[in-house]
Amino acid sequence: MIIPISNKILDEFSLKNHQYLPSPIYYDLKSGEQEYRLYSYLSTFFTNVTILDIGTLNGRSAVALSHNETNTVLSYDIEDHVKNPNHSLYSKKNIRFNIKNVLEDLNEELIKKTKIIMIDIDHYGSVEREILDKLKELNFSGLILLDDITKHPDPKINRCMKTLWDSIQETKYDFTQYGHWSGTGVIVMNDTITFSFC
Repeated sequence: MIIPISNKILDEFSLKNHQYLPSPIYYDLKSGEQEYRLYSYLSTFFTNVTILDIGTLNGRSAVALSHNETNTVLSYDIEDHVKNPNHSLYSKKNIRFNIKNVLEDLNEELIKKTKIIMIDIDHYGSVEREILDKLKELNFSGLILLDDITKHPDPKINRCMKTLWDSIQETKYDFTQYGHWSGTGVIVMNDTITFSFC
């Protein structure tokens, strides 16, 4: 699969599902400012797959990744940041939210149906590394999206994420100009997916 990518493509891409967002702030910003256009766009290249959203926070990434209604998004966080069980976010039919550590659920059965994994957690590198190692062990095949790889404003987090990013041996792309200003990384693991930069 070859995925065409450019700021023009992403900025002209129509986002949807705003009604499910606890907060719409940042959601519609252009590519290179925020990552949601990139996430939604990438979801359109896969059909009837599972997408993992690791680090729910306020649900924006889960909603963006749920753009293609044929896919199922499983969103994980170790705590509930929305704090409103009746929020419309939880009525989105192709997202399932889990308050638990994703490592408890990572297994071959889940991974064989999964094609995109987005990781946006606490950014000290150790848990991200544990997740990446587990995915490699399970022979995950697809795209891994990492947030905050190069320009996180916290110096310690920035160092940790740069170290993690530099340590990755798989095919990887710095997509910061298409994603989040603080650094968006795309890893292609055990797959032939490539990108055509327009």
